[in-house]
Amino acid sequence: MGFYVIGDEDTVRGFRFAGVDGTVAQNGEEAREALADALERHDESIIIITEKLAASVRERIQEIRFGEALPLIVEVPGPEGPQAETPDLLERIREAVGLKF
Repeated sequence: MGFYVIGDEDTVRGFRFAGVDGTVAQNGEEAREALADALERHDESIIIITEKLAASVRERIQEIRFGEALPLIVEVPGPEGPQAETPDLLERIREAVGLKF
């Protein structure tokens, strides 16, 4: 099981200290390219991406989450902290299975 991180320079550097390879992305276009590269590698089963960048490629992330078994995409806060509009895990599960409360 491989890990890959897409984020700002500090986030990627921090994960590299833990042995996780990654790509620095500054904007949505760079994040889209990095995500495409990670998907082509076929050895990454978990892709970690900062919330801010994930928001810029949300549609592609949703396609992956709801259309493919792997990779698992995990969003983490960047240096600016958690994004206020980011849904929590329970909300994502409800969305995935179609439950509304």
